Amino acid sequence: MAFKIGKNKIDEDEDIQADGSVPMKPTLAQTIGATIAGVLAVKIAVYLVTTIWRLVTREDPPQVDMDISAGKKAAWIALVGAASGAARQAARDKIKPPTGGAA
Repeated sequence: MAFKIGKNKIDEDEDIQADGSVPMKPTLAQTIGATIAGVLAVKIAVYLVTTIWRLVTREDPPQVDMDISAGKKAAWIALVGAASGAARQAARDKIKPPTGGAA
């Protein structure tokens, strides 16, 4: 069953984005490029967070087996997780357009 809006037909099964457009499927090149860009973005983000941590605290980032406060370990995990996740998603969205609505 299809709804008719103006001169365009829109299927019920199609995902429609917030701006009213129908998402296009990414090509294989976009998928591979987004994967590679995401990996590189995470590596760069972790390097930057590590460098900034060393500049600010004047010590190496905490390791799992180090005897250090839980607060520092939690702060390190939060910083690295947020930076790497945001970098990966930003790189992916630049190369491979979003294909669905909000998660």
